[in-house]
Amino acid sequence: MDPFKGGRSTNVIAITPALLNKGEWRFVNDMMDFAERHREYFKDRQVYLLRNLSRGRGVGFFEAGNFHPDFITWLVEGPKQRITFVDPKGIRNLPPTDDKIRFCDTIKETETRLGDPDVTLASFIVSNTPSHVMEKQWRMTKAQMLARNIVFQDEDRDSYVRSLLAPRPA
Repeated sequence: MDPFKGGRSTNVIAITPALLNKGEWRFVNDMMDFAERHREYFKDRQVYLLRNLSRGRGVGFFEAGNFHPDFITWLVEGPKQRITFVDPKGIRNLPPTDDKIRFCDTIKETETRLGDPDVTLASFIVSNTPSHVMEKQWRMTKAQMLARNIVFQDEDRDSYVRSLLAPRPA
């Protein structure tokens, strides 16, 4: 069955309620591939990948322009939880000041208000636009974009998934 039309794939994955676009499907596959190749990483961890519902029904953030990230990853390691909001997309038409791009800072404000040291919140944009295109357009280095939690799907396939799951050192 064609995974872009919903339903089940040969790996027994159900995609509901919304269909996935090509970048979203690639993200799901990257997560599954990472889990398969790094089984030891998940020895003492559980990870859940949730498809967020669309506007009006899913998890959205008013303070970020009513942003509804496409996915939520939830990593549980003992009492610690890392909840990461992930939005795979092309960023060529977004300015670096867009609310979706700045959400990596906004979500940290929410984490502070939550006040639970066992819960970490994060947000990532998984870009299918190459970094060299964005370096020219935004006049920003790839390292500066990575610092804003913009990761590049085609360039850093293994490391970008790991960065979604593991907090950066303080």
